[in-house]
Amino acid sequence: MDNKSYRKAPKGNKKDKDKNKNKTQDKNKKETVNKEDNRIPPRRPVWNVWQGLFLLLIIYGIEFFLGWLRTPKDLDQLEGFFRFLTVGMGEALLYLIIILCFFKLIRRPLRELGLVRPHVRYILLGLMMGVFLLVVVGLIGNFLANKLGTPAPQSFTLVLMGAQYDWQLMLLIILGGMIAPIKEEVFFRGIFYPPFRQGYGRGKGILFTAGLFALLHFDVLRFIPLLVGGVVLTWLYEKTGSLWPSIIAHGTWNTLMALMVWIQR
Repeated sequence: MDNKSYRKAPKGNKKDKDKNKNKTQDKNKKETVNKEDNRIPPRRPVWNVWQGLFLLLIIYGIEFFLGWLRTPKDLDQLEGFFRFLTVGMGEALLYLIIILCFFKLIRRPLRELGLVRPHVRYILLGLMMGVFLLVVVGLIGNFLANKLGTPAPQSFTLVLMGAQYDWQLMLLIILGGMIAPIKEEVFFRGIFYPPFRQGYGRGKGILFTAGLFALLHFDVLRFIPLLVGGVVLTWLYEKTGSLWPSIIAHGTWNTLMALMVWIQR
């Protein structure tokens, strides 16, 4: 009896060891999957490009109904200034509401838009890339203007040139240097880049996101400069794992351009 018990014991121990080993392997696999799923930009977004375009269609439909898509008039007057400012703020609020409702519907956290805390060095990188965009995109724009002709000034430029007071400049910088970059980065980089990345890989995903960003500005002569800017901003999101450096770079770019227009007017 004693010898039989002694012989059977190792067999039971071996089974227990195998079970423990399998449990450990399963646990490690789950941890690996969780780590991959938690990475930003999301590697497996539950939404797709078509849903993003549908959200954009809803936004444009509401803006059309409200008359926000009409070309602004009298931008050099206070009445035109306040209308431009009101539409800009209202548009940002509309984007925010639509995105919040969509993420509530699909039951996903807002961190999957890239709204996670970045490392300090990436904040500095965002500032540097904003200056880089001002210089590089400006040079490309000037080269194309010499070859193809100078494009008509954008509405933001017109309202800046017509501004007469410092408080107008400050409000326009808040709109163009803070609110608009958050709106555009959350939508183009936050919504569109993850499914493009999942479907086509990093390189093509960055290019397609930048192309959509440039295309939806509806400005043929500025398409290439905006494409370059979009590539840099999407690459920055990919590199840093946070959308805030892209927002900072975009805001720095817009703010510096606004200050240049203000000084040169």
